[in-house]
Amino acid sequence: MQHSKKLNIFCSKVRQQISVHPLQNIENVIFALHQTLGLSAVFLGILDLTQYKLTYRSSFLHGRFVQMEPKNHADFCMDIFKDSKENLIVKTGPELKKYLTNKLLFENNLLRYFVGSRHLIGQDKWLVLCGLDFKNRTDSDEIALVVGEASKLLVREELQYQKERLIAEELERYKAVFSNATDGIILLDKSNTITEINQKICEMFLCDRAEIIGKHPADISPKTQPDGSLSGEKGRELINRVLSGVPQRFYWQHKRMDGSLFEAEVSLGFSNLNTGKLVHALLRDVTSVKKAEQSLIDARLKAEEADKLKSAFLANMSHEIRTPLNSIIGFSEIMLDEETSPEEKDQFLQLISSAGKTLLQLIDDIIDISKIEAGQIRISISEFELHQLLDEILINIQNEQKKREKKHIEIRLRKGLELENFFIESDPFRLRQIMMNLLVNALKFVDTGFIEFGYTQPKGGLIQFYVKDTGVGIERDKSHLIFQRFGQIDSTYKRNLDGTGLGLAICHSLAELLGGKIWFDSEEGKGTTFYFTLPAPKDFAKLENEESVRYGKINKNWSGFKFLVADDVKANYLFLKAVMKDTAAQILWAKNGTEAIEIVGRHSDLSLVLMDIRMPEKDGYEASRQIKQMNPGLPIIAQTAFAETENQKAALEAGCDEYITKPISLTELLSVINKLL
Repeated sequence: MQHSKKLNIFCSKVRQQISVHPLQNIENVIFALHQTLGLSAVFLGILDLTQYKLTYRSSFLHGRFVQMEPKNHADFCMDIFKDSKENLIVKTGPELKKYLTNKLLFENNLLRYFVGSRHLIGQDKWLVLCGLDFKNRTDSDEIALVVGEASKLLVREELQYQKERLIAEELERYKAVFSNATDGIILLDKSNTITEINQKICEMFLCDRAEIIGKHPADISPKTQPDGSLSGEKGRELINRVLSGVPQRFYWQHKRMDGSLFEAEVSLGFSNLNTGKLVHALLRDVTSVKKAEQSLIDARLKAEEADKLKSAFLANMSHEIRTPLNSIIGFSEIMLDEETSPEEKDQFLQLISSAGKTLLQLIDDIIDISKIEAGQIRISISEFELHQLLDEILINIQNEQKKREKKHIEIRLRKGLELENFFIESDPFRLRQIMMNLLVNALKFVDTGFIEFGYTQPKGGLIQFYVKDTGVGIERDKSHLIFQRFGQIDSTYKRNLDGTGLGLAICHSLAELLGGKIWFDSEEGKGTTFYFTLPAPKDFAKLENEESVRYGKINKNWSGFKFLVADDVKANYLFLKAVMKDTAAQILWAKNGTEAIEIVGRHSDLSLVLMDIRMPEKDGYEASRQIKQMNPGLPIIAQTAFAETENQKAALEAGCDEYITKPISLTELLSVINKLL
């Protein structure tokens, strides 16, 4: 039978070209149909019945496959099916005339033969297969048989294609969600190996995908967690709980590829797949959240502390106002008594005058701090002779010393330049106010020893003033309060409370208004040194050259040398960096003794260390000992605000080569460095 032979030929051709890809199989069926039946053109389309829109799946024309655009309306092939209830239609030339009216097809060649098959796929779509020929055909039965079989194959492949497309689209959606998730996602296989991550994980760990795939959770964690547990053991325990059916949610510390740590909230679960159980971990970086929480806690503590300080200030203010008023009112009433002797009246008048001045100073402080906060403080810049002003301040503080009956305290004035006249431009009244506040404050807290004030040789366009005392010192955990309003109120200093706690806050604001900064060094029980800077005269370069001649020329070209400044006070580091600016030396900074040791370990080419003695974590003594063990030949200069013999001896015993005291004399510092280098 000839029709069976054509069908067998067709089926054989299809089997030879079978593929796992539905679209490829569709083209193979269309091509086999053309080869077997010799049709001029073969079309396969999907017709959307709701919109009557045709989408071509495959088109074979003029001996080759061609790309045909979707149509917003069906073509004449669809019109044929529209008029028929049959699913398999054969039409010859005379029957096609009404469908070809006003249509020029295939370069004016009139269509002679049409065969079509349709199948409903889904609820609202047809799969339509059409074969066209420009010559008459007499083998319609054979053609219909092959086309019918081809239609069945095409329906199967089309349904498979749609199924795969739906799966692919769904997979793409999941991939998009996975890749663009705002949380990090890690997938683990049954051996706890990381098999997949999303882009957020790469951002969290500062890495590429390849750097994490294949690792275990312990590989991207520090050895131990904050609670002391081993990351590897605890991680396996958590995963085992998940695999037993109990989801886990916890905080976990991770390690980035650069070695830094961060904390994340982790949600751990699993899914059953054909290949086994898949553990998935969702990571949310909570570093910023933790910081925000800590900031709120710190803000609350500061607010509570400020409230306590304010309450203490108001109580102290009441005491400070009532004390001189008590003297003024009390002695005034006594003087009204006719029995008061002239000698007693003179004594009472002196006491009333002293109380009035105290009250006036209190009022002035309150007015000043109010003006500063309101931005109404007046700064009057003028040129004046600094040494004369300092001499006047010395006389004033000596008078204050007598009033406080502390004549046994030595008061020293030290001038950084050996010049008869040194003119600067600033506000002399405000400079005197800063100095007197610092000196009177020092006088309160010094029972034995000395108070030294003055300035060091100007450098880097700045004059550094200082007030140094051997008083009670400042507790490190209270140091942040010193320049705050009411910050003087603290139980440590109750025996010396004869002020409002506004003086240092005023000094801080005035120093900034004058274009400078203020800071301090202190050691509890040994004393405190306050520093503040003011701009130096613009023509100071000439004076600086004169000073260099006076002290002798010092080689300051240290290009190629590398110095380490170890000091926990940033202002001290910046001051020393400014001093070294013209030397061309490279300056490194360590904020504590531990950092200093680490930097020396990393930089074998260090030339010298400027070591502050009093620092957190490791002090300068311990840091110097360890540095000398690492690099015995590295020179170390100890620097401290305290000049006692035992401090100098301890520094030298710790391995320091030289010892200088603060405030640092620039000439002394540069001379010592020059000698060591």
